[in-house]
Amino acid sequence: MTTDVSAQPPAQPPGAHPPGEPPGQPPGQPPPPGAPQPRRRRGRLLLKTLAWMVAVLVLLVAVAIGLLYGALTTERGTAYAWQAAVKLLGGKLAGTVESGALSSGVQLRQVRWRSLDGSGTDIQIDRVAGRWGLTRKPWRFTIDYLHVGTIDARVGTSSGSSGPLNLPQDLRLPMQLEVRDVQVDTLLLREGASTTELSRFMFHGRSDGRHHEAAIERLDTPFGAVTAAARLDGVRPFPLTGDLGYSGKVNEEAVQVGGHLSGSLENLIAELDASGMKLAGHARVEATPFGDVPLQRATLTFDHINPQAFAPGAPLADLAVRAELQPVGQGAASGLNTDTAEKGAAGFAVAGHVSIVNARPGAIDQNLLPVIDANADVHLDAQAQRISNLKVRLVKSATLAGGGALTGKHGQFDLQVAGLDLNALEATVRPTQLSGPIGIRLSDDVQSLTLDLADPKAGLRAQGKVTFDPARLSFNDVRVTSGKGRIDLSGALKHDANSTYNLKAQLTDFDPLTLASQMASRTPVAGPEPTASNAKSTKAAQGAAEAGSAAGAKSAAPADKAAAAVKNTAKAAVRTEVVQRKTPPPKRGAPPARKIEARVNGTLTAAGMLGPVFTTKAEFKLGPSVYDGLPLTGGGVVQLSGSRILPSRANLSVAGNQVDLQGSFGARGDRLRFRVDAPELERLGFGLAGLIAADGDVTGSFAHPNVVLNYKADSVVFSSNRIGHAEGHAELRDGANGALVFTTDARNLSAGGVDLTTLTARLSGTRANHTLEAAAIGKLQDRPLDLTLAANGKLTEAREGTRWDGTVTRLQNRGTPALNLESPLAVSAGPSRLTLGATRLTLEGAVLSLKSFAFDHGKVQSAGTLTGISLARLQDLRRQITGEPPAVKTDLVFDGDWDFALGSTASGHVQLKRRSGDVTVEIGRGLASLGITDMSARAEFSGGNRLNATVHAQASRIGVVDADAHTTLVMRDGFLTVNEEGAVSGNVNANVPSLKTTGGLFGPSYLLDGHLALKLALGGTVAKPNLTGALLGEGLSATLVDQGVQLKDGVVRIALSQNLVDFQQVEFHGASGTLRATGRVRLDGAEPDLSASIVADKLELFAAPDRNLSLSGSASVANAGAEGGMAINGKFVVDHALFDMPEQSAPKLGDDVVVVRPDGTVAGERSPPAVAGTNKPIGPFAPRANIDISLGNDFRFRGQGADLGLSGTITAMSAPNLPLRAVGNVRVTQGSTYTAFGRKLNIENGFFTFNGPVANPGINILAMRRNQQVEAGVQVTGTVQFPVAKLVSEPNVADNEKLSWLLFGHGTDQGNNLGQQSTMTTALALLGSASGKRIAQSFGLDEFSIGRSDVGLTDPQVVMVSKAINEWLVVGYEQGLQSASNAIKATVNLTRYWSVAAYGGTFDGIELFYTRRFDRIRW
Repeated sequence: MTTDVSAQPPAQPPGAHPPGEPPGQPPGQPPPPGAPQPRRRRGRLLLKTLAWMVAVLVLLVAVAIGLLYGALTTERGTAYAWQAAVKLLGGKLAGTVESGALSSGVQLRQVRWRSLDGSGTDIQIDRVAGRWGLTRKPWRFTIDYLHVGTIDARVGTSSGSSGPLNLPQDLRLPMQLEVRDVQVDTLLLREGASTTELSRFMFHGRSDGRHHEAAIERLDTPFGAVTAAARLDGVRPFPLTGDLGYSGKVNEEAVQVGGHLSGSLENLIAELDASGMKLAGHARVEATPFGDVPLQRATLTFDHINPQAFAPGAPLADLAVRAELQPVGQGAASGLNTDTAEKGAAGFAVAGHVSIVNARPGAIDQNLLPVIDANADVHLDAQAQRISNLKVRLVKSATLAGGGALTGKHGQFDLQVAGLDLNALEATVRPTQLSGPIGIRLSDDVQSLTLDLADPKAGLRAQGKVTFDPARLSFNDVRVTSGKGRIDLSGALKHDANSTYNLKAQLTDFDPLTLASQMASRTPVAGPEPTASNAKSTKAAQGAAEAGSAAGAKSAAPADKAAAAVKNTAKAAVRTEVVQRKTPPPKRGAPPARKIEARVNGTLTAAGMLGPVFTTKAEFKLGPSVYDGLPLTGGGVVQLSGSRILPSRANLSVAGNQVDLQGSFGARGDRLRFRVDAPELERLGFGLAGLIAADGDVTGSFAHPNVVLNYKADSVVFSSNRIGHAEGHAELRDGANGALVFTTDARNLSAGGVDLTTLTARLSGTRANHTLEAAAIGKLQDRPLDLTLAANGKLTEAREGTRWDGTVTRLQNRGTPALNLESPLAVSAGPSRLTLGATRLTLEGAVLSLKSFAFDHGKVQSAGTLTGISLARLQDLRRQITGEPPAVKTDLVFDGDWDFALGSTASGHVQLKRRSGDVTVEIGRGLASLGITDMSARAEFSGGNRLNATVHAQASRIGVVDADAHTTLVMRDGFLTVNEEGAVSGNVNANVPSLKTTGGLFGPSYLLDGHLALKLALGGTVAKPNLTGALLGEGLSATLVDQGVQLKDGVVRIALSQNLVDFQQVEFHGASGTLRATGRVRLDGAEPDLSASIVADKLELFAAPDRNLSLSGSASVANAGAEGGMAINGKFVVDHALFDMPEQSAPKLGDDVVVVRPDGTVAGERSPPAVAGTNKPIGPFAPRANIDISLGNDFRFRGQGADLGLSGTITAMSAPNLPLRAVGNVRVTQGSTYTAFGRKLNIENGFFTFNGPVANPGINILAMRRNQQVEAGVQVTGTVQFPVAKLVSEPNVADNEKLSWLLFGHGTDQGNNLGQQSTMTTALALLGSASGKRIAQSFGLDEFSIGRSDVGLTDPQVVMVSKAINEWLVVGYEQGLQSASNAIKATVNLTRYWSVAAYGGTFDGIELFYTRRFDRIRW
């Protein structure tokens, strides 16, 4: 049996009465008879109490449920609930509920959430509208739409630190979820003074509780549009897939980035591909986001990365990024189970190398990235992340090297800077060579940066410490030292709601000019300096005189140097006189500049906040300071709050130049007064000089200012700009009847090629009615200018801004260019809006008749005509302004007209058509015209968005060209423009019926023949067009008459298919032999992809009687790869060659004849041509060639006394911007001769050595006259441009003996007496000279002398002449001067020492000679 414990009465404490018994009655005794029953009454009372409590609780629950139901399902309940939440949150939440219920959707206005704890979080939403609902079976919450207007969010900093990420155990939802449409118009993220704007956010997603899907349909960022989509399984290991897309434009070029996610949250794999604007790259990253080492493996390969593609304000760069991070250490192998992987996590590490190369480094002030390249080794493990061997190369040879490690929240990085040139980063800063350490320390949430950079040579040093913590950014002991002066900076920038700051700078004997790149100097003004052109002309005249006195005398013989100097000096004097006629005498230059030094002492403090409205209170006070030895004083307080200048005062006096500012501006009642009194500008340096004075005041606001200004300037000079005198008054008042006045009177103005003698302007009246008159007289690029302008109108304040409506009544220039407005022009101009009325304007003979022009927020409508456009006058105008001569001579005259409208649709046309004229080109010594008979171009808009363009040209010497193109227009940024991705179609047809007439354009030396026809079809898109068609040519021939080059029977068949050019048949024939070319060219790449070959088969290229060349061989033509350009490699063999050069050149004027043209130039006076074969580059477009040329066995050259046979091989090489070079040896073959001093000599040894410039090989030639007692000859060494010739002999004798043996075959000592020797010496000198050579060659003689007879004639004086038939036989003749005796003699040289002489006439005989020469007898 069991007992119910609950049924037992509870134990009573001692002395307590049992329930139901009256007090005072002994326990256990029964109550007296007739007593009441208290226990029963108390039970009833308890039951009633309990019943009432239960009823009240049920009622309260029912009421709560009812209220909750009402708040969720009714509009009034939702409104009450919102009001209660606003009151309960105590000012954190604000806003208005317009309609709707929480259960089905609401509409809110001006919602705001802000934190009151000082963190600075403030989120404002202008409107929210949504509709949603909850359904059963199954439970599902559905958001039909949620549309948000503008979210303006300023999120404060969080003081809490985030711990390590942990992988969740489950990501399943208790119910299904469907989000059909979420849109946010604009999202503004504010941090300090910076704001990031995102817009057009569109999102949708769904979940069945376990499988989740989400997609961002669109998100516009400052750098492009982003799309994303992802799928996630809510059960571990959470499999994940997703895609990411980005598209943007930089400089109107498209950039695309695509990404793909796979794997799971435990092991995530991300792949990225990028393209566009030369960008090309791929990345693959394997990561464990919740592991000890999040990064497992990474491979990055990107080329042509431009930071501007992802952030418009970033600098321009061309980056190539390479990274390869691989697992190392334990656990690196794949396939490990989970337990093994967890055990080896401590030993797992990822390491690799990262490199960045910038192909376009530059200075920051040029919006370029100053980094050349960067390299580092990375090592990541569970304990630390390390970077080692970091080396960054900056512009101007600066480097940054070092490394460091991060362990948890503690880290240390030590870097070393060397050779940092601040001028390379910012051009306004002086060149430096800063070096020193930079240290970075991380400790929990505090980071610090210390640096100590110094340039001892320049006396510069920058040192200090910057600390980052959750509360503020602090500057500690920051000092910049320059020479003996310094700047000490201290203060902090707090990370609070408004980013408040407090900074202080202390200047001590600091000279700010020492940091400037432009040296401040004082140059006393001594009148205008001679212009650059005058100085250049003067220097050229002096150089001409100096060069003329020595030109031609360096290599002349001593006897001729004086005459050469006199002749060239006379010629230089004539040139100098011509130059001096055109050049005014230079004025006396200014004294040398003197460096300015400054010493500044003072303090500068600034306090305020960066946001939401920028405010500052800046106070400065200068202590004892000097500028160029003169006082420098000043002080004041400047306060700003957004667009308002709060009450401020400031004054500054620099070297006698004063600036004062006092007052406020930006609100009603504000007045800002200013005064500038600068009578000593030259004391400031920097090329300044003169006097400037101005005073006035400004009231109102920036949107509606009231300005009064008086100014004056005298003898002001700034760099090359000058103002002789200017003064005037300006007054601008707000309101329709507010004054609008501006006057200026100026003279002697010079700036940017414009030199004005006088300039006057008068603007008077009110905003609602004013007139303008202006006039300027002077020169524009040394051409006369006489410009007048008159207009009247009014200013009107409209919703979109200020608009001006008026009429231009006069616009005329009586100078160059000639301009005249013949009828008044009505003008209406405002923001994004411009309207012009009908008018007539003449410009340099052309007549513009404008019917209408209207531009309104991207919509353009216009009609009119432009007639009499003379290209000759435009070319002459360009020559007058720029000084550049026209490229071609033409008298073409065009007429044009237009009538079009571009808005949401397009209609109308624009066309240009030739009226008359032609184009002529210079051919040799004459001119030839193209024979243009028709030329027109037309663009027509049809169908609302279609553009059709046609071009037609016809010329008798060329043929007919017709082209048409068609594409569509799209609306972009409010403008109707060409769609780069739109389809394009069209045709190009060109027909040259006969090249005979075309050849005349190249001169009489060129003869062409044949027929050419080109037919192309245009397809593809505007950005990437495709060409398909063919170029056909038949019966082609080309002859260069003066060169003897002839190619004939040519056939050209070139096919184009989808931008692929296929050389199907290109073949030409010479006088004999053929030339063929085959290959393909791909045109749609970044650079044309070329692959071709050229084959010559005994091609007779030159076929003139004195010049012929036949060669065979082949060459391949292709792209040069990464080096760019075109590469040519080939081998050719000369089958036969003959170059027979004339012995004498064409006649020309002597050097002492100077022809002066009417314009003062000297005929034939050009800069000396570059010497062939020098190291002058041959141009940036030269191919990278490597061609072997074998001269073969039949290469002959005749000219200048030489008759040479040549053989050997040379290799010709060329490259862009490098000189043409050659390597190899050419040998002179046996049987070659060289005629010197009228004597034909056999060349025994001859070499041409190429090892450098192709036109200046080294030479080594020996030509001898053999088979005589003294064998004499000529040896030439050196180079072709600088040869060195000398006489040689075997045995070695004096030079006059060598010349005698070379000319006569005997020495000078064979004269029989002093008279004969003297006569022989005279004859030797005569024949050895140029004049003697011409005399001897005219008569065909080798020797001419007067003296005693060699064969025994009795006359004391005989005339002897001789002729060497060859080196073995010499025939001579002697004739007496006093009698009729004579003799003829023949000498045969048997050997070097033996000879036989036979003679007849007055005496007959034969002699045998043995001759041996020696200096002494050896016993």
